[in-house]
Amino acid sequence: MINIAIDGYAGSGKGELSKGLAKKLNLKHLDTGAILRAMGLYFARLNIEDFTQAIIDKYIKTFEVKVVFEGDKQITLLNREDVSKEIRSEKMGGLASKLAIYPEAMEKMNNISREFAENFDCVIDGRNITSEVLPNADVKFFLDASVECRANRRLQDDYNRGVQTTYAEVLESLKKRDYRDTHREFSRMIVTHDSIVVDNTNMTIAQTIEHCYNLAVEKLKELGKI
Repeated sequence: MINIAIDGYAGSGKGELSKGLAKKLNLKHLDTGAILRAMGLYFARLNIEDFTQAIIDKYIKTFEVKVVFEGDKQITLLNREDVSKEIRSEKMGGLASKLAIYPEAMEKMNNISREFAENFDCVIDGRNITSEVLPNADVKFFLDASVECRANRRLQDDYNRGVQTTYAEVLESLKKRDYRDTHREFSRMIVTHDSIVVDNTNMTIAQTIEHCYNLAVEKLKELGKI
């Protein structure tokens, strides 16, 4: 079994890197952020956007999130409804980050991710993959970029989706998410000692994929897995 784990800041390109590596290495790609975003959508539909432990305890077991695939395309299901497009907004990303401070939400996501990795040769990306979900992954990457670079990327993504926002709004949202991801009491985003750190501030996504692909191939050859 081949497992590649990727952590990194929001907007650093983890998803695109994971998809690129999965395609080049013929692996499955699991976007764990989509799982948390689907949870956030469930609460948003209940008009709940500020969480407390009491709210989490009341609702965390009342919905199902599942991931299936159509070819190489990940489909995220919320109570059997395909919500793959609806969860891509900056708002859902913010709710996912808020949910990530609660152990029950993270454990729900982690269990889905671990089960996936046990059944597929895969690339999994998120915030705690290298440290908690796949601590024994064959290859680990931590993807970074300046917050200004990441804000510009997110702004372009929003524009491409027809979402009206501003650079200042996206920048502030990313700064808040960075703080939550690195300061929560558990499942904090960290750089593990065996992770390969890649700063792609001055790299295109294509360059990032090629760079990490070469590093991954080298490591997998050392392990005798390719």
